[in-house]
Amino acid sequence: MERTSDKILKAALLLMEEKGYQKTSVKEIAQQAEVSEMTVFRHFKTKMGVFEAVMKKCSYIPRFEELFANQIVWDLEKDLTLIAKSYFKLMVKNKSIFLIAIQERSNFPELNQVIAKDTMQLKSLIVAYFISMQEKNKMKKVDIEAQAIVFLTTLYGYFSSTALWKDHFLHGAEVSFLSNTVNLFSEALKK
Repeated sequence: MERTSDKILKAALLLMEEKGYQKTSVKEIAQQAEVSEMTVFRHFKTKMGVFEAVMKKCSYIPRFEELFANQIVWDLEKDLTLIAKSYFKLMVKNKSIFLIAIQERSNFPELNQVIAKDTMQLKSLIVAYFISMQEKNKMKKVDIEAQAIVFLTTLYGYFSSTALWKDHFLHGAEVSFLSNTVNLFSEALKK
């Protein structure tokens, strides 16, 4: 049996993707989840509390923390491939969050701050990885923060273009894009 809090989160995500955060009411979330408004407030206090719980549940950071702790092999090309594939997989899984953020980007900047936390944490994990690679003498001395930002921005750009325009010119090119991007980065950064 599905837990009440999970029903509420699922309903909120569905409605917010369809209508946007601002246009979705707690009453509608309650109706969609088949619970009372009081139940929503008891579990999450506010509509922002509901969204923050959705973000926490959908966060890709625990997966990346596990990846960096247990799956890194200290080979730039293999590791960047693993990171990029994981990023795409998790972003596709959380496409609803992305679409909500796009809908609300100018109306509700606080929402973007909640979403930006995961991106900043992922950037920190990549920066730490690059530092370790430099210490192991497996990567050139470069501005590692800038390289982490460029790598993430490249992945984000590809994901966002495919998420927003399904039949866009990049549609179906993920394998080629991933391979070429990782090859370019690893060749430029390898010692």
